[in-house]
Amino acid sequence: MDFLSNINLKKNTLTKNELKACELILQDLNKVQMYSLTEMSEKIKITKTTILRFTQKMGYSGYTEFRYDCVKYVNSLSNAERVIEDENAKIINVEKIYMDTIKLLHYTLKDEDLKSLATSIQSARKVRCVGEINSEVTCLQLKYALAMYGIDVDVLPGTANVKAIDLITNEQDLLIVISASADSHIVKTAFDLKENTGCQIALVTMNPSTSLEKESDIFLLLPSVAPLKNKSLLDSVPIYSIFVEILLHYLNIEG
Repeated sequence: MDFLSNINLKKNTLTKNELKACELILQDLNKVQMYSLTEMSEKIKITKTTILRFTQKMGYSGYTEFRYDCVKYVNSLSNAERVIEDENAKIINVEKIYMDTIKLLHYTLKDEDLKSLATSIQSARKVRCVGEINSEVTCLQLKYALAMYGIDVDVLPGTANVKAIDLITNEQDLLIVISASADSHIVKTAFDLKENTGCQIALVTMNPSTSLEKESDIFLLLPSVAPLKNKSLLDSVPIYSIFVEILLHYLNIEG
C-alpha cells in the first residue's frame, strides 16, 4: 500500500484536529520535505502534539519516519512520470534511482549526529566497524579512509569476530555498526557487547523503523535504493560510500 492510500484508509480514525493537520499537510507534500516538526507546526498552526498523534495513527513511530516515507513517495511519483524512450534507458533509469536516493541524504542525516560521530571517532580508545557482506565493503572503505587521519579501525565481518573482543572492549571504545535492516544476528551480537562492556555504538542503517534507535548512542539513517521488504538488484554500497565521504568532511571540520 502506498503512502497516500495508507492515509486515506485510516482517516476515519482521526480526531477533528488531527484530520485538520492531515488535510493541511496533504495540500502540499513538498512542505513535508522542507519542514521539521517544529517548522511544520508553525506553518500550519497546529500543535506538534497533534501532528505527532496524526503520524502515529498512520502507523509511523513519529514525524521523522512519516517525513522519510513521504519524501520517498514524492520521488516515486517523479520516477513514474518520467518515461524514458532512449537506447540508454536502462543506464539512465539506474542513474536516476541512485540520484533520487542521494538527494534524500540531507533529509535523513542530522548535522548534530554526524558531528557527534566525528567527535567520538577522534576521542575513542579503539574504533571498530561491524558489518557483513555488503556492509563489510563499507567498513573496509571507512578503515582505509580513517587511516589517512592516523585512526586505526578494526573491521569485524562476522558474529564470531564481535564475540571475540568481549574481554578487550570497554566504555572508551566505539563500535560503528553498519546494517541496512539493523535486524541481523551480527547486529544483535554487537548490542549484546554494548550491554556487557559499556562501549559506545553508532548504528548506521536504512531502516527508519528499527527499535535499536533508542539503544544506540548515535543513530544515523540513510535512504534506501529500494524498500527493505522488496528484493532489488540495486546495491546499497554506493549510498554507504557517499555517507563515508560526508563523514570524512565532518572529520576535517572537527579536526
